[in-house]
Amino acid sequence: MERRIPRAGDIYRHFKGRKYKILHIATCTETGEDMVIFETAEGAHKVYASALEAFLSPLDTGRYPQAEQKYRFELCRDLREGPAAELRRQGSTTALILKFLELEDNGDRLQFLQRHQTEIDGRFLTAAAESLEFAENGESVEERLAALMRFLRTKMKYEGHRLR
Repeated sequence: MERRIPRAGDIYRHFKGRKYKILHIATCTETGEDMVIFETAEGAHKVYASALEAFLSPLDTGRYPQAEQKYRFELCRDLREGPAAELRRQGSTTALILKFLELEDNGDRLQFLQRHQTEIDGRFLTAAAESLEFAENGESVEERLAALMRFLRTKMKYEGHRLR
């Protein structure tokens, strides 16, 4: 069975336990061979390059008999699915909420929502609505986001002329 080519965004685990995020597949200017460009998934995010063939190669079990993996790098499905993915998503949601709460202008808030539509989830919308004292009434995330954006547009329209 042939292994699939890594894709940007995939998380791979090295047989020694460290996790890496794939950035690109590149071509070496010297040899013309395919190279995997990847960075550490935790810590300083140091960037590395490895020949694709070496990246996908089987592990030398004679040299590393205690290793639990069959290959040098293996796709880390547990990081892309399940509870770990939920924790990462919540971490990014928390960062979005904090950025949103720092905004003081409704126009900036509206632009923020438009810019980050694909990252917004129900948890973010609940926090944003509560911070604006907006009573949500939509069912899906898309409906709730659209309602919050309408609310901000209405506030901008009617509060723009008020004396402060």
